[in-house]
Amino acid sequence: MLAAINRVIIFVGDVEQSGEFYRNAFGLDMIENTHQPEVWLELDAGGCRLALHKAYGSDGPTGAPQNPHKIVFYAEDVPATREVLVERGASMDDVQSFGDLVLCDGSDPEGHQFQLSNR
Repeated sequence: MLAAINRVIIFVGDVEQSGEFYRNAFGLDMIENTHQPEVWLELDAGGCRLALHKAYGSDGPTGAPQNPHKIVFYAEDVPATREVLVERGASMDDVQSFGDLVLCDGSDPEGHQFQLSNR
């Protein structure tokens, strides 16, 4: 296995309201977030994390269907894993860095997005 699923991101208009729903409906525990809690929230979903990410459209915050889910695969070395995927025929965007966070988006043959991330 090249990379394991680490989280699934759901793009939402209201992070707090959506987080409250998944906490109450499924009993998921919130993972402490000290960085922009109004924009990003992670919940412990057992084998992986469920992340809620605020999404914006031309008229303000928006959720699905304009902004669907994104599966995130963990990769210790994102650039190296990206190269392997490109060699295997995957369509991959450029690697991006935000401090210690390194990530790269890609898409499957039907255009569904996924992401490599080092966290």
